[in-house]
Amino acid sequence: MDKKRADRTGMTLAKFFDVWGSLLTFAVLIAVFCLLSGSFRTGTNLINILTQSAPTLIIALGVTFVNMSGESDLSLGGIVGLSASLFCGFIANGSSPLLAAAVSIGAGALFGLLNGILVACAGLSSFITTISIMFLTQGLEYAYCGGSSLSVRDHPVVKVVTASVGPVPVMVILTLVLFAAVYLVMHQTKLGLHIQAVGLSQDAAKFAGISVKRIKLVMFVLAGVFYALGGMLNALRSSGSIIYSGQRLLLPVLAVTYIAKTILGTKRANIPGILVGALMLTSISTAFTLLSMEFYYTLIAQGIVLLFAAILSVSNRSVMLQEDLR
Repeated sequence: MDKKRADRTGMTLAKFFDVWGSLLTFAVLIAVFCLLSGSFRTGTNLINILTQSAPTLIIALGVTFVNMSGESDLSLGGIVGLSASLFCGFIANGSSPLLAAAVSIGAGALFGLLNGILVACAGLSSFITTISIMFLTQGLEYAYCGGSSLSVRDHPVVKVVTASVGPVPVMVILTLVLFAAVYLVMHQTKLGLHIQAVGLSQDAAKFAGISVKRIKLVMFVLAGVFYALGGMLNALRSSGSIIYSGQRLLLPVLAVTYIAKTILGTKRANIPGILVGALMLTSISTAFTLLSMEFYYTLIAQGIVLLFAAILSVSNRSVMLQEDLR
C-alpha cells in the first residue's frame, strides 16, 4: 500500500515538474538575479531584455513553424545573415527602406520555398537539405558584402525602429504584436489547426484530407520570411549587418526552441514556450553582464540551464512511460 502511494506521489510530482519545471527554473533564476543585482530588477533592464530578445524571438518563431510541421530547419544560419546584408546593402546604396525590406523578405521566402520543395515535394531529409541551404546562403552573403559588415548607423530607419513609444521601444512593440498574431493564427485558424495536425501525425492528417506537402511548403516559406524579419531587426538593433550574423544566432535560437518544448509539458514546439525560452537565455546574459562577470560564465550558465531542461524532459518522460505501462 505504501509503495503504491509512493508511486502515485512520484507520478504526481513528475507531472507537476513536467508542466511547470522549466517555468519554475526561470522564476528561480529571475529571483536570484534580482537579489544579486539591484539594476536587474529595474524597468529599464526589463526593456533591455525584451529588446535584446526581439530578433531571437522572431527567428525562433520561424523555426517553430517548421518544427510544428514535423521537420527541422538549420538554414536560418545563412538566410538570416543574407537577408540582413541585402537589407543594409540596399539602404546604404540609397534605396528606400520599403524596397530594401521587400528584397530581404523576398530572399528569405525564396530560400524557404526552395527548402519546402526539396523536403516536402522531393522527399529529401530536412536536416541535410537545410544545412546545404545554410552553406549556400552564407556563401552568397559573403559574395554580396565582400566579407565586410554593412553600416546603416546614420539612416533614419534605424532611429525609427530603435525609438520608443513612451517607455517601450518600437522594436519590442513590433515583436510582441507579431508574436500575438502568430499565436492567434496557430490556435484560432484552420491553417493553424492543420499545421498542428500534421505535426502530431502526418498519416492521420492525410486521412483527414489535409495536404501535408502543402502545409510543409507553406511552413518553410513562412520560416524564411521570419528569418528575414529577424535578420533585419537584428541589423537595425546593431546599426548594420555583421558578416555571418545568422551563424552566430543559430545555436541560441535552437536552444530557445528546445527549451520551448519543455514548457507546459507539451513536448512539442509551442509559441508561449518560445517567449519564455528567449527571455530565459537573454536574462542570464544580461544578469552576468550587470554582475561584471566574464562572458564565458554566461555560456556555461546557459549550457547548464539547457542541460537541466533536457534532463527534466527525459526523466519526466521516463516516469510517464512507466505509468502508461502499469
